Amino acid sequence: MSSSGRSWTVDSIAHALPHSELRATFMREFAFSDVREVPAVLERWVKFIESFEADRERVEHLRTAFHGSGHLPSTYRAGLIDLSAEELRSAAGDDGSRGRGAA
Repeated sequence: MSSSGRSWTVDSIAHALPHSELRATFMREFAFSDVREVPAVLERWVKFIESFEADRERVEHLRTAFHGSGHLPSTYRAGLIDLSAEELRSAAGDDGSRGRGAA
């Protein structure tokens, strides 16, 4: 399931997530997914963890630079996270069922 060769379980995925909210989101998504969709759900979360872990050294370097000087290095460029419009609405708490301007 992973490019790192690491053996993953639902428990190890949950424990590898860096924040309790991410763990809760993962567990909800896993628990409420159709059985046929579970492998894709697990693969997506493993890829997220592997990407996060691969960037850990770079993030630590940025953190150290920021704490030392109060700003990020001039060479730093932020990237965009690839999210669907549905995921953005969900994260904002808008399920699309409310009309614009509704009180």
